[in-house]
Amino acid sequence: MDQAQAVEKYQKLQIYFVESLKFFNLDYFNVSKRFRPRNLFFIIIMVISYYFNIDNVKTTYNDAIKMVWTYNLCWFVVHFLVLAKTYTFVFNKRQYLVLLEEIGELYAEKYSNLVLMIQQKNLKKTYRHTIAVLVVYATILFLGEFVALSYYITLPGVLFPLMYNLPLYPDRPLLHYTLNMIIQFIIYFIVMFILTFGDHFVIFFGLHFRCELRTISELTQIYLDDSLVVANEKYLLREIYKKHFKVLKMLETLDDIYRVFSFNQLLFSFIGCCFLFYGTLVQDHFEGTFYFFIVLTVGELFVYCLFGETLVANTEQIGTSIYLTKWYEMSVEEQLNLLFIMRIAQKPRGIKAAGLVDINFSTFVEVLKGSASYCVILYSLTT
Repeated sequence: MDQAQAVEKYQKLQIYFVESLKFFNLDYFNVSKRFRPRNLFFIIIMVISYYFNIDNVKTTYNDAIKMVWTYNLCWFVVHFLVLAKTYTFVFNKRQYLVLLEEIGELYAEKYSNLVLMIQQKNLKKTYRHTIAVLVVYATILFLGEFVALSYYITLPGVLFPLMYNLPLYPDRPLLHYTLNMIIQFIIYFIVMFILTFGDHFVIFFGLHFRCELRTISELTQIYLDDSLVVANEKYLLREIYKKHFKVLKMLETLDDIYRVFSFNQLLFSFIGCCFLFYGTLVQDHFEGTFYFFIVLTVGELFVYCLFGETLVANTEQIGTSIYLTKWYEMSVEEQLNLLFIMRIAQKPRGIKAAGLVDINFSTFVEVLKGSASYCVILYSLTT
């Protein structure tokens, strides 16, 4: 895949993500990076839905069928995650668009043949992996939720198909039920699309940052390890430094986007897992839907933690790659430049939830352990 083909393929991906942002911001008629009141439409819809969902959680708390209350509580958690993602789409719209443009510049920027050979190889692989992962993830998410919902509406005590009972024409049962069906299925699909697009952004950014960081590592391993190449190709170190510096600036933008949202993701994944585990303990017989919800909730948390772990591991790898080169055969000036890059690479670059908690595999394990512990406490208090 040459550079022109790489740029063309990336533009197709970019259109998909830009159109997603335009949809959730209602920016089709007047595209702008600035905030406009109409951008709040989906947030307002989800807040109204959230209100009825909370009321339903209160109503079913003392229900004889604990499963119904647990499901409603899970929808409470899902609502908050969707609100957090919609908020991110709206108030970080400019950063999203800037980041998409900067990734496009990585595809289109002119480099030397040595750099392009490594970069195009990695971009080709990354593009293929991105398409495959996006399709597989969306398919699993929609199928899993559809199966879980299909089973949920058959539970005794569930009078309406989704989350709550809207007070629409209560004196006319058929019309009341029909309107609830229509409105709540629309909200259900809005929820699903927001979850899917939000996670698609994370997958897309994670794979492309991994590609660029791996390209820098491979350049240092292959070319800087050969003193003849370093002597003949004076520009190579400058290009590596330039690419590294640009990626670090992009990582700062990425951290601005996900700093608050990642905290919400951790907190409500913790709460969701806690009550899902609780549901498996109070069920009267085997309920396969709970295990679907557990897999989907844990899977989404895993995607975010994998994202953070990938960023940290690949940024640290750059420093290791430089250290393993024949830096001692280079001039003092080049050694100082390499030392500067290594010093920067030693600082872990990833995502911190609320600027405090690192998003990585350790956090993933801690969230699951904490959820299981509090689940046992909740079970002992309610049985």
